[in-house]
Amino acid sequence: MESASPTLPLEQPTRRIIPSNLAWALAWVSIIGAIAALGIAIRQAVISGDYRSVITHQTLTPFITVGFAFIGALVASRRPRHPVGWIFVTVGSFYALTALSAAIYNYGSPSSPVYPWAYWLGAWLWIPAALLPGTFVPLIFPDGHLPSPRWRLVAWSAVLGMALVLLGVMFHPGPLTYLGLETANPFGIPAAAPVLNLMLTLSTIFLAVGVIGSLAALLVRFLRSAGIEREQTKWLVYAMGVFVFLNILTSLFTWLQPGFRWGLELSITVTNLGILGIAVAAAIAILRHHLYDIDLIINRTLVYTALTIGVVALYALVVGTLGVLFQARSNVFVSLLATGLAAILVQPMRDGLQRLANRLMYGERDDPYVVLSKLSRRLEGALTPETTLPAVVETVAQALKLPYVAIALKQEGHFKIAASYGLPGDELAHLPLVHQGDTLGQLRLSTRSPNEPFTPGEERLLRDIARHIGVAAHTVLLTQDLRRLAEDLQRSREELVKNREEERRRLRRDLHDELGPQLASLKLNLDVARNLVSRDPRAAEALLVDLRSQSQSAIANIRRLAFDLRPPALDELGLIGAIQEYARQIVGQDGGDPGLHIRIDSPKDLPALPAAIEVAVYRITLEALANFVRHSQGSHCLVSLSNTDNQLQVEVIDDGLGLPKEIQPGVGLSSMRERAAELGGTCVIEALPGGGTRVLARLPLG
Repeated sequence: MESASPTLPLEQPTRRIIPSNLAWALAWVSIIGAIAALGIAIRQAVISGDYRSVITHQTLTPFITVGFAFIGALVASRRPRHPVGWIFVTVGSFYALTALSAAIYNYGSPSSPVYPWAYWLGAWLWIPAALLPGTFVPLIFPDGHLPSPRWRLVAWSAVLGMALVLLGVMFHPGPLTYLGLETANPFGIPAAAPVLNLMLTLSTIFLAVGVIGSLAALLVRFLRSAGIEREQTKWLVYAMGVFVFLNILTSLFTWLQPGFRWGLELSITVTNLGILGIAVAAAIAILRHHLYDIDLIINRTLVYTALTIGVVALYALVVGTLGVLFQARSNVFVSLLATGLAAILVQPMRDGLQRLANRLMYGERDDPYVVLSKLSRRLEGALTPETTLPAVVETVAQALKLPYVAIALKQEGHFKIAASYGLPGDELAHLPLVHQGDTLGQLRLSTRSPNEPFTPGEERLLRDIARHIGVAAHTVLLTQDLRRLAEDLQRSREELVKNREEERRRLRRDLHDELGPQLASLKLNLDVARNLVSRDPRAAEALLVDLRSQSQSAIANIRRLAFDLRPPALDELGLIGAIQEYARQIVGQDGGDPGLHIRIDSPKDLPALPAAIEVAVYRITLEALANFVRHSQGSHCLVSLSNTDNQLQVEVIDDGLGLPKEIQPGVGLSSMRERAAELGGTCVIEALPGGGTRVLARLPLG
């Protein structure tokens, strides 16, 4: 294994250099050929005065060639095995060859030996140039694969249809005006005309399936995609939609105006515009959404292409100017001087161009002061907490040309996205947001491409940005906490009012429906007894005895109502005495169970307690003791009260069976927790490991 490792770095670049050189060679040759063809067409148009073809489709050919060839070479040099790059290079090459063939045929001499070849090549080279962007590009863009294996039928239909139409046009004796073969084919086979006509008919069917199926595949891929892939695909969907719409309009216009002299030129122009739109859509997906990770290549290409042009222009300017001044008598001196001046200025020019390219592709990463100034201005302009963090992530993303920036704030032990800009990539960098030593959140950023991590300078800048964002995050969290406290306070007020009104309604119901009728009946019976005293003393005496029991019942109801408001035992005996009195009632002294034993421990220096605390402790303790008697099946219970850390702690422990595994809290357990929570305390009800149940309530005294 060790002996094989040194050969890997040598073989891998070799495999990549050959496709890269081939792709760039084809691209530059295609671009030069398309420009040369345009020059020939312009020269002939000036001579003949017919500018129709130059103004329409021939002017667009160099742009289409440059777009497809340049993008294809970039992709093929970065991803040699990706078919999209080679398809684009092929389309650019075919368009250049078509333009050159048309120039030679239209403006060359018929006696030239290359004349029939130019006509023949121009008759069919445009077919794959126009069909490849409309079939295989939407089928495999952007990942280079079909959406699923079921789309293979569409791909094979497009291949077969393209092959049939190419063979049909290449060897048909002609003419085929609707396919561009306007005269006899110099390489046609007359005897094969019937078979070729059948092939052309079948090609129409196969191509229809291929084109419509490819558009459907692109639409299906777009609808199923998400995130960055959806953003990359949508541009091609838009370009293909415009392409189809323009072709439909052109076909309708040609059908309605069959004799229009510019009809053919208009149709070719619309087709070329649609195909150019496909190249533009691919360029946007590559540059804006970092498709194929070729940002670094684009950066270097822009820098060195501009540097080469600048050096050549500088050399020509210096040579021309000094040649005129010295009247071309010192050519060697002038050349050496121009070369030296160009050599001196190469490095400053390169640095300036590199900064310009970096600014275009990476934003303000080389000027940290500008980034921090923009961030400070946005923070000053953000007036509300809701707009602060979105403004921050947008500023950072736009200033540094990052595809994704997000701020995640720490809430309940987890990081939750509070603001984001863009779409996340496969690789995310995380920077902590710290304020006064506390980690408040994270700054999450996507690198511009998976193979291009942040530079050390960018990392320092991002850490500085994270420190500024930490202050903003602290302000936002503080504002959110204050708002949450205000909302909790409002809810508490509403709950207090609601509970107060419910208590008033209960008291009114008890007084009106129970005690009121009872007292009214007592009054009526007293009137009856008074009337009976003189006439029937014996009946009056019996009625008075009954009235005495009714009055005792009314007094009991009044005591119950008073007990519900506040237990009288608290005022008569105090908290500890009231609990002890209740304990005596349930352990045997007043008819309780003599087998139960309850011990109450309390400090001697228990402070004076607020009325609400006394009632809550009393109610919780009585409910816990009631559960001990009814459900625990135990015999001993300990009630202890203590005052620690400005909190009153109540603990009730029994030796019973404990809590069941599946418990559904009833009214009693819920009321204990609610009474503690109303006063800002806690109440925990749990089973003990050795058996028994523990109720622990803590109520703040502050």
